[in-house]
Amino acid sequence: MSAFRPVFKAVATLALSGCAAVVALAPLAPQQAHAAKILKVPAVPPSMTATTAAPGVLDYDGIPTVEHASPANVAGLMAYCYSHKLVTDTTVRSLGRKLAAREGVATNPAYAWGGTGQLELGGKTMFDVTTLNRDQRAAVCSRSALRGPDLLKSR
Repeated sequence: MSAFRPVFKAVATLALSGCAAVVALAPLAPQQAHAAKILKVPAVPPSMTATTAAPGVLDYDGIPTVEHASPANVAGLMAYCYSHKLVTDTTVRSLGRKLAAREGVATNPAYAWGGTGQLELGGKTMFDVTTLNRDQRAAVCSRSALRGPDLLKSR
């Protein structure tokens, strides 16, 4: 994964600025590296943060709900969680890769947003997970991963 860290940082920087980003959150084999796709990440309203969250967005633990995150967003979040060592379980990495391998997921803008730590709350509303403390970010990762099996079953 360390070989892809510069690419991931570039994706995160470009995605947050609303520019085109190269989707390379899931490691590619060297012979596939040239096949990386360009993804235009649309500009969305500024993400909610831990301090600006609307009433009812955060639960009693101060964590946003993950119920409305799309499979693409969860796949991106799994990459974010694993790369930031918020979870050590390789199941999260595997889940993210399985979701990203589904048709249309890796080209969905929600995938790039998830990879930068942006959680979909529904519609075009995002929550910036990076504004939470480490334990809360890890909890968001765990809760997102719990949705994974159901997301893999759905089409």
